[in-house]
Amino acid sequence: MEKTKFVRNEVRDFIFKMINSMSDEEMRQLLKNLEERQNKERRQHDRKDFFSIIDYNVEGRYYRDFIENISESGLFFKPPHTFSVGQTIQITFMSPNNKKPFKINGEIVRVNTNGVGVTFKIESQVQELVLKSFVDMIQI
Repeated sequence: MEKTKFVRNEVRDFIFKMINSMSDEEMRQLLKNLEERQNKERRQHDRKDFFSIIDYNVEGRYYRDFIENISESGLFFKPPHTFSVGQTIQITFMSPNNKKPFKINGEIVRVNTNGVGVTFKIESQVQELVLKSFVDMIQI
């Protein structure tokens, strides 16, 4: 047990030395990579890059921004506004075939400097099937 603790401390010291020798840009990239890895491990569905306009309502205020990526369980976008984890969001965006808008409620589950993560609140089996087919249509 004592030896494991000693090795762990050595590894931690080595990692901090490496980080301290990095440029600011290298540290930002490392942080981004670690956040993506952590989020991927928690994610139920793979994200797909999907750059599209999003109209949304948070606490009675309406906004328009761009989706960066989407999955069957949520989406990610980078708004110029500040939001908080736990806020309810009503979302409208166009399907990939641009035939009709898709509306869904969600909850803001992650807020950081990279943007806002939203998890969808699936309210019916029909909505779940439409969302799944919508995401399946998006080309990777």
